[in-house]
Amino acid sequence: MSASMHFPPFRRRVTLTHGYEVEFAVGSFGLSRKWYPACPVFRSRRAGRRFLEAYRKARADFLRDLATMLGGPVVVADTEGEVAVVEPETRQ
Repeated sequence: MSASMHFPPFRRRVTLTHGYEVEFAVGSFGLSRKWYPACPVFRSRRAGRRFLEAYRKARADFLRDLATMLGGPVVVADTEGEVAVVEPETRQ
């Protein structure tokens, strides 16, 4: 993101599984996330998979709304090595 890009901060707090919440935020500082009450840790692989699925859906929804607000696609490079292009929704 270029230093010359100026737009109002955009944030959303989402309830996930197992009592966790995440707040996504984007602004001139870039993209960030904050966990509530803290960064989750799971002993069960099944619980971890369900949580990760809910997190990724919430992130995709947030980024799709961001792309729509910006009027163009957003590229996501995941820490697991996946890269995805999130397309904006059609504005009416």
